[in-house]
Amino acid sequence: MQLKNYFNLCLVFVLWLPRLTNGAEVPVAPEDGGPRNWQVVTSSTLNLRDQPSIRARIITSYAPDTLLDNLGCLFSERRIWCDVQQLGGGPRGYVAAQFLRPALSSDGSVATGPDNSALRAGQTEFDATGKIPCTRYRGQPMSECKFGVARAGGGYATVVVTHSDGRKRAIFFRASTPISADTSEAVGYGEFNAIKESDLHLIRVGSERYEIPDAVILGE
Repeated sequence: MQLKNYFNLCLVFVLWLPRLTNGAEVPVAPEDGGPRNWQVVTSSTLNLRDQPSIRARIITSYAPDTLLDNLGCLFSERRIWCDVQQLGGGPRGYVAAQFLRPALSSDGSVATGPDNSALRAGQTEFDATGKIPCTRYRGQPMSECKFGVARAGGGYATVVVTHSDGRKRAIFFRASTPISADTSEAVGYGEFNAIKESDLHLIRVGSERYEIPDAVILGE
């Protein structure tokens, strides 16, 4: 698996490198087939700036291995800058592309192209269906809910859970990480929390609880 992951990363990096080293071309955004996420590769920290310039104000700094959303890149001041936002939310700004590489997902792939999982889930174009443990109310014992999952590769997926009374909740995964839940077709919306134990995502949306294994997201 480690050899496979290394090969995938090298392949994407080789395809990406010619654009990076040519001043007339820059890494492309996911909408044009580029990677959805970058991984920070520095020995210390990487500064996020409010403009694509080394003189621009520093907004925050990222630790090594931080995952960032690829929002497009441009050439400015003899270097390539990428418009980014930390996976899961946070301030948006620019970082130097030389300190980024395409991020590997937990299944060893590099997610490229647009994420269409939410659109497909809304159209009930599911890649798999089944049941997961769930409950709607705090203190209520766990039961089973039906689910459908639309996958977009690289750990990107939208899981639509249907409770016994017909109410639905959509939970969004990006890079194998549960990011948020929707409010459509559901009464109320509480704070979103998620932790992972082994290969199981334990998710809370207000009083609701869900247990979603990696296999649902990755299709293993």
